[in-house]
Amino acid sequence: MTDEEILKLLTTPKVVLNPRARGKVDKGVRKINYDLSSDVGKFCLYIRQNVRISFNFSCGLLYFGSNGNERITLARYNGSDHPHVNAMDGLGRLLRGCHIHKATARYIAAGKKPEGHAEPTDRYADLRGAIIAIVDDCRITGLPSSLTENENSHAQAQLDLFDTCDN
Repeated sequence: MTDEEILKLLTTPKVVLNPRARGKVDKGVRKINYDLSSDVGKFCLYIRQNVRISFNFSCGLLYFGSNGNERITLARYNGSDHPHVNAMDGLGRLLRGCHIHKATARYIAAGKKPEGHAEPTDRYADLRGAIIAIVDDCRITGLPSSLTENENSHAQAQLDLFDTCDN
């Protein structure tokens, strides 16, 4: 897969197929998955939040290859709970802060995690901000508006996101 193909997958418009998806709590992590459809294939937007550590979160975009068995994480928007090392880039540790992983042809060719490279970001500081960023960057429509609108308080947004979790 080339960087151009990755960029096309990231930026192609995607529509949520299951906007009423139900979340769950598993091993201390709230989880919810949204199935996405586009002209170029099927995707999944996943959202994860640690129940005890609010800045331990991740939203990611999975792409399911044409054969249906292959899946690749194209992007991951992480919280600030851990430092990250770009193993192939010699950049050392990133500062503790939010960061965005994107798949690259270089990491794929080397047999590493496709999304192993990450860049620090100040575009978000919490899960809601990460959701807004990934939805915007990856052109996703059809999520419940409570997840992507800024007018709710942070606390309310967290409750809204996982109000359908099965405990």
